[in-house]
Amino acid sequence: MIDVTAVAVGTRLKLGDGVVAEVTENMADGQWLQVRYLESPGRPAEVGAVELCHAQDIVKILS
Repeated sequence: MIDVTAVAVGTRLKLGDGVVAEVTENMADGQWLQVRYLESPGRPAEVGAVELCHAQDIVKILS
């Protein structure tokens, strides 16, 4: 699991299922980030959606 306490707003993340998301808010609890979906290969209708993302859902930090 990635430590998300220092992940800044604007950071791009690779999530499961090939989703690429951008951090819009860090909840500063070490577990949750609010993200906006930038790419969602399996569910294209979700691009632009804002969701909560748990640290265990992050595959890697892209930028």
